Amino acid sequence: MAVTTTSLSSDLVLVMDAGTGASGQPLSKNRIFKNVKTSATNEDVYAVAQTLVGLQSKTNNAIQRRDIVELEEE
Repeated sequence: MAVTTTSLSSDLVLVMDAGTGASGQPLSKNRIFKNVKTSATNEDVYAVAQTLVGLQSKTNNAIQRRDIVELEEE
């Protein structure tokens, strides 16, 4: 069975350090930037993320791109 995909949306997520919890577990906060062009390359998204990280007051733990795609049978 062949399956095709259609890109619906893409988000950029900066996972920021939010300190530690009461029992010592690490906490994080997600900064989500919606409506990233689905045609944007990962390199371009990463470059923008690096610029945005420089504007944040908290330490960055990860940069994520979340893509939503629709799967359809051909």
